[in-house]
Amino acid sequence: MVRLSLLLALIGCQDSISTPFPPGLEPFDDDGAVDDLDATFTEELTTSSKDTDMIRAYGRGFVFASPARVFEVAHDPEVMFARCKTTSQSAMLDNEPDYDLSYLVHYFVDDILDVEWDDQWRGDTVPGSGVTMIKHQKIRGSDFITISEGTIAIVETEDPEITELRFVEHLDAVMATQGDVIAGMQHNYDAMVAVSHGGPIPACP
Repeated sequence: MVRLSLLLALIGCQDSISTPFPPGLEPFDDDGAVDDLDATFTEELTTSSKDTDMIRAYGRGFVFASPARVFEVAHDPEVMFARCKTTSQSAMLDNEPDYDLSYLVHYFVDDILDVEWDDQWRGDTVPGSGVTMIKHQKIRGSDFITISEGTIAIVETEDPEITELRFVEHLDAVMATQGDVIAGMQHNYDAMVAVSHGGPIPACP
């Protein structure tokens, strides 16, 4: 009843807003928090989160596949969609040709109050670093979502067939929880691992 009352109170207050996407693929200022997570060479995701000015979530895990294979997998928006908390998703591919990876994802949530937004994805290899950075950000849509942005760093290891994945997610949205963000990150990681091994995208829990 609390959730229903809050959503009903917000009806009529939802606007569509645009936010500029910063140039480049620079990591966030809090990227170093990922270093505090377990670095064991297993295909498991270690996560942490906090809710201060917004929800900040971090993840670190490994994929037993080459960085090139993992980046190839990430080019498919079906793998990267935030599918478990959205009703429908569609993508415009290669909309920013300056980047090796780019697509614009449109999300729709059919709830008591419909919510729509666009999420821009871009990615490229950082020359000489052994890192490929993927970055996404909500660029327009419902002001129920003030901030939605994240990075996934695909990092080479000493073993050419083992890749490290480093996740950072920021979210400031109506009724969002740390658990929601961690669950989305976990499914994203599980999908990247499964498809890197030639398997299907896992079902949502």
